Amino acid sequence: MAKIAIVTDTSSDLLPAQAEEAGIRLVPLTVSFGDETFDAGTELSNEAFYERLTAPGAPFPKTAAPNPAAFESAYREAFDAGADGVVCVTISERLSATYGSAVQGAKAFDDGTVEVFDSMTTTFSLALMATGAAEMAASGATQAEVAAYIRDVRLRSGIFFVVDTLEYLQKGGRIGRASALLGTALSIKPILRVEDGAVSTADRRRTAAKARARLLDLVTERPLERATLVHTTGVDLDTLRDDVATATGLDTDHLTVGLTGPVAGTHVGPGMYGVSFITTA
Repeated sequence: MAKIAIVTDTSSDLLPAQAEEAGIRLVPLTVSFGDETFDAGTELSNEAFYERLTAPGAPFPKTAAPNPAAFESAYREAFDAGADGVVCVTISERLSATYGSAVQGAKAFDDGTVEVFDSMTTTFSLALMATGAAEMAASGATQAEVAAYIRDVRLRSGIFFVVDTLEYLQKGGRIGRASALLGTALSIKPILRVEDGAVSTADRRRTAAKARARLLDLVTERPLERATLVHTTGVDLDTLRDDVATATGLDTDHLTVGLTGPVAGTHVGPGMYGVSFITTA
């Protein structure tokens, strides 16, 4: 029986222990605060990232994709450990240069032995995709079957989220300064999504309560197979998880909670919450 290894990057926000338990190899992006650079999610924890992000006078962080050698090393480790093939799924190509590095790293191996997929998403939507692929691989699925799963599930994956402030999107170059100032002045809470691999606006509401209600409406437009409640710091998780569970009808085995890490956290800042999901069809 062929043994297929799964590789993803740390924009997935899988913790190292979670990835190890699932049999997934993580390739880290980096996050820099001034002259200090860390491997996101492995060298710098998510909690430590937010402490730095919100510290008075802290420089605004910058994130960077792994180089091709990092992916080549992860693939080689998989083969050395007995894998017959590797399937790698990365953050959206429209959000990061990571996919390109993963493709370049695969060129060191025979054609077809390493397949690389653009997930067209990020954070826990990517994590759901990678863990689903790992479950298939662990059950004995072939490389072709795992690849077919990713092609299918990325069309059924999504994420909607609400940000507390537009400041971080503006600093990260996702929106202009005028739009950020106007949104803040009018107390507008944008509901954002990752669509076709890029961040876009799904809706806008004038109050936090209305934004939250609209988010739940959007998330439940189609039946869900599984979902993750995503958040940064400063969110009332107990009430929110109850609301999401009630709206989606998912039990605790299919609705998890995850703290978003440095890659997405750099752009959304504290107080963000949302739902990553896979629909049933």
